[in-house]
Amino acid sequence: MIISKVETYINRHRLLASGDRVLVAVSGGPDSLALLHILHTLAPRYKIKLAVAILDHRFRPEGLREALAVGRLARRWGLPFFGASLDVPGLSQKWAVSSQEAARRARYRFLLSIAGKWGADLIALGHQLDDQVETVLFNILRGTGVDGLSGMASRRRLGNRILIRPLLGISRREIDEYCEERRLQPFTDPSNLAPVYTRNKIRLELIPYLRENYNPRLPEALIRLSRLAADDRRFLQRKAAERLQEISTRRGNILILDGPSLKGLPAALKGRVGRLALLQVTMPGEVGWKQVQQLIKLCRGRASTAELQLPGGGRVYRLDNRLIFTPAPISRLPVEAIRLKIPGKTVLSWANGEIQARLTRIDKVKWPPSPREAYLDLNRLPGPLWVRGRWPGARFYPQGSPGSKKLKDFFIDQKIPRHRRDHWPLVVAGEEILWVVGLRIGHPYRVTAETDGVAVLKFIEVPKGQPPVEG
Repeated sequence: MIISKVETYINRHRLLASGDRVLVAVSGGPDSLALLHILHTLAPRYKIKLAVAILDHRFRPEGLREALAVGRLARRWGLPFFGASLDVPGLSQKWAVSSQEAARRARYRFLLSIAGKWGADLIALGHQLDDQVETVLFNILRGTGVDGLSGMASRRRLGNRILIRPLLGISRREIDEYCEERRLQPFTDPSNLAPVYTRNKIRLELIPYLRENYNPRLPEALIRLSRLAADDRRFLQRKAAERLQEISTRRGNILILDGPSLKGLPAALKGRVGRLALLQVTMPGEVGWKQVQQLIKLCRGRASTAELQLPGGGRVYRLDNRLIFTPAPISRLPVEAIRLKIPGKTVLSWANGEIQARLTRIDKVKWPPSPREAYLDLNRLPGPLWVRGRWPGARFYPQGSPGSKKLKDFFIDQKIPRHRRDHWPLVVAGEEILWVVGLRIGHPYRVTAETDGVAVLKFIEVPKGQPPVEG
């Protein structure tokens, strides 16, 4: 029975603990719908709380209808529901990435945002056994190492949350049968049936060809490979962490690594130790095969001094036989989004201040607002508001301007120093900027003659060394 198999998998990999709050990512397809039903069934046994999240990518006109159907199902089962619609095709063009990559980025950003809003400990995804087979083959075709052969992890960190995949031990056929037995009515995305994307070609063409002509038990062989590779990966990672500790020292936030010791490590450990060292001073998304190879080349060089600049702002330089790892300046580090309390006080420790918010009538506000205040039309607010730092490609429509412009250009116009821009607080709803704090509000959210209710936001700066008090 599938439920008992999933329960065994959850226990073996320690995916759930009593009291966990789990945000279930649902697309409306059979995998995620079965995942939601199974976790809903197991919730009393594990004493966990569930919520449902769905993002309409606007690839298909049916997407919104399917999202609304998932919302009705969640409410029927008494589960909190969070849905959103995002123009992913537009984001694909803006980010200059494929539609699939844009969808992945948008989906994870959305899930992290909702997990923070609801207070989820875990985000559950519906990837299953056949997805794992496709992932391993996909990684082989790209030229992977042991880590890629291990495929998707049953549990991994994403930002400040944990992703879990409880269905990795269940096949697509079993899931289809489960949906039929339980009278679940999943939606089918026609794009999954067309050999357009590489993953679709692997699923629809390559795997059937290999099974028919080379190995009828190909999926079982690849799953066995992924599990063996995962065991090797865990062992090598543990050894790499031990060796890094042995050959390095710390001085505050600076890591100092002995170059000859790194150079003398076996090839199977050298890259892993180098990667772990780089992760001490930059973000995971900025460390790839290229950066690790550059580090090893830096270690082998003959010059007494040399330097490696990292994409995230950190750097590594060689001084005689030592490698000095320094992190990015604090202004380059990412700022986590914080839900704005309206009314109330929202502490911004990274901006040395807080935002005080209140609701009032238009005839109760004093004109003009101070530079540290924003008056926003309450009826035009597009949804829950957040405070965060800037992001790549951010655009802003300043009040009184003829149209939108890049946030970077706005900062330049306002003569904001480069080192302050990443930590400049922005009040946003999704990717809509409502207020560049202390500078300008967004034109669409200004107060007009038709305004009745007003959201008044005020930024209060707290001197360094004096922590703001949570309201």
